[in-house]
Amino acid sequence: MRRTVTLALSAALAALTLTPAPSASAAVQPGHVCFWPQPGEMGGGWCYDANRGGYAELDATVRRNAKSFSSQVNRTTYVLHFPRSGGCLQRTVYGGDYSENWEWADKVDAIDTTPHSDCQPG
Repeated sequence: MRRTVTLALSAALAALTLTPAPSASAAVQPGHVCFWPQPGEMGGGWCYDANRGGYAELDATVRRNAKSFSSQVNRTTYVLHFPRSGGCLQRTVYGGDYSENWEWADKVDAIDTTPHSDCQPG
């Protein structure tokens, strides 16, 4: 009996390790804008809940390191960059926008559902 249980457990563990994990993009829930530290929506991502709205700073894993993003919202959001030299740059992100290899990767500091009048378009 013990050998049967051990074999069954070994087979179950092998099946788990062979099952492919869902892609990172599959984790994007409606109403969220998600950012990843690697191109192709890979790596430990961070998501912003646009349904709640308001200003949010990106998690340290993707702040100024968002190589890819996906917006699954029905509204416009605004990605913000605060250069060390001062001021603010703002990039408009529309619902359904995404990039597998984003040119703004090293600039993203925060996100908001309201445009910032003191920020320049970026």
